[in-house]
Amino acid sequence: MSRILLVEDDHALRTSIAAILDRNGHEVVAVADGLAGAQVLRSGRFDVLLLDIGLPFLDGWRILDDLENRRSMAVIVLSARGEERDKVRALDLGADDYLAKPFGADELLARIRAVLRRMQPVAQSRVVQVGAVTVDLSAHVVLRDGVEVRLSPTEYGLLAQLAMHAGRVVDHRTLLTEVWGAGYASQRNYLRTFIQRLRTKLEPDPRQPTVIVTVGSRGYRFGGPSPELVGGGHGQLRSGPGPTDTRSGTGIGGGDTLSG
Repeated sequence: MSRILLVEDDHALRTSIAAILDRNGHEVVAVADGLAGAQVLRSGRFDVLLLDIGLPFLDGWRILDDLENRRSMAVIVLSARGEERDKVRALDLGADDYLAKPFGADELLARIRAVLRRMQPVAQSRVVQVGAVTVDLSAHVVLRDGVEVRLSPTEYGLLAQLAMHAGRVVDHRTLLTEVWGAGYASQRNYLRTFIQRLRTKLEPDPRQPTVIVTVGSRGYRFGGPSPELVGGGHGQLRSGPGPTDTRSGTGIGGGDTLSG
């Protein structure tokens, strides 16, 4: 059972969403304003945050901005503001998804399933290393210069997809479909935003990326081309310049429309 925090000031919408989530097996905590939402976030642990933007006392932008150091909680922004600039701003501030009101119950549930799926460990047992960046696909851990990097579920899901195909180009459509779902196959803005966020956290110089490389109009590649398999049967891939793993494969580190 997943634990979901819903922060929504519209009473009818809040009640409807909470009832839908409860019927579908989620544990829901629902609050009506931003200040209450921030207090609950400090005192509890949640798998998903459903966050309205236009909230009393403390708006959703402030809450989103304060979540930079969160770990393993997905954020879906719910907003009546459907403009592209608001969607981009939400993604830039760390949201995993953006759902414009009004939306259907089935769509909301599908978005929640998608972000929860990204939070599950990838069924891989190898460690992939590019330069100073190490991705342990079994431990769900990312290191840069030996220090763990805090990633959101979607950031990690995207990086894991690239790392699983290290040294090979992964096209835009494949990344969007695998990380966000089939309905996002044309949402290049999502991909650009999250690639830039990963580069900011992983690259020595995000303006000249060497870890996550753009390959023309084809897609992205993790590290240099043609990685070589290293290590004695431990399934490690090392791509591009950088230190090898000195730990020898032991691992590192419904149909209703809802509006408000």
